[in-house]
Amino acid sequence: MEDNAFRSGFVALVGEPNVGKSTLINSFIGEKVAIVSPKAQTTRHRILGILNRDAMQIVFTDTPGFCVKSNALHQTMRRIAGHAAADADLTVLIVALRKDMVLSEHEHILAQEGRRNDGKLIVALNKIDRVKGKEALLPWFEMIEKTFEPDRIVPISGLTGDGLDALLSEISALMPVSDPLFPLDMHTDQAERLLCAELIREQLLLGLEQEVPHGAVVLIDEFEDLRDDAKKPMCRLYGRIIVERESQKGIVVGKQGKKIKSISTKARKGMEEMLGAPVFLRLEVSVDKNWTQSEAALRRYGFES
Repeated sequence: MEDNAFRSGFVALVGEPNVGKSTLINSFIGEKVAIVSPKAQTTRHRILGILNRDAMQIVFTDTPGFCVKSNALHQTMRRIAGHAAADADLTVLIVALRKDMVLSEHEHILAQEGRRNDGKLIVALNKIDRVKGKEALLPWFEMIEKTFEPDRIVPISGLTGDGLDALLSEISALMPVSDPLFPLDMHTDQAERLLCAELIREQLLLGLEQEVPHGAVVLIDEFEDLRDDAKKPMCRLYGRIIVERESQKGIVVGKQGKKIKSISTKARKGMEEMLGAPVFLRLEVSVDKNWTQSEAALRRYGFES
């Protein structure tokens, strides 16, 4: 062990839908690199969040939660999650506390994938704020240790932040000795265009019925960066929300266009905070029937495994 050596590596954050992966990565990075909503299946892309500390760089990969649906979109998301765990130096499997105390088939698969290629495995036991007293966690520790034999088990609460420092310390200890993998001033590999699209989709998730957001994709067709303009620094964005059915388009637009206006206004505020400049945002809604069923459409809209 080289105590003063620089350490750097890839860490895959994996788990069932809605266990807190995006909240965790945003907490670690201190920037909003992954959208967060109370609905499952928020994350669709492999999102890298890059944490730079003294003599260390941790490259987090946030992945889609596994899902039981079988259309082309969900199959692609399953492949992304599995490959991320197998390719990482370390996998953090996030397991949320629940009443039944049964580990799912998907969690077994992800733990197995994380162990491939001599990978390390940490199980982060999330949502401990739901129980009173640490003795309530002992049965979970025993079950996880017996089932997965992880390198570490760390109890955390993404909601309160309890245990996050301990988790980061354990991750750091398992990072390999390596030169930085990315520039030290970089916090995400995502283009600002993609991050802006994600902010729009976040508002879709928060503001619409459950059946619509997961049948919708957001594209930024034009991103005009005028932040260096001495007279009027700003960004102009023209985007499209693509849905599967005409009925969904009506829901997204809303009566007299009120819903799309609300989505645009809230997303624009998030963009202005992220980009550090005023934003002009124009959105339109179009229909691509059953795009989630089509491999060609998935490739066209940027979903690759």
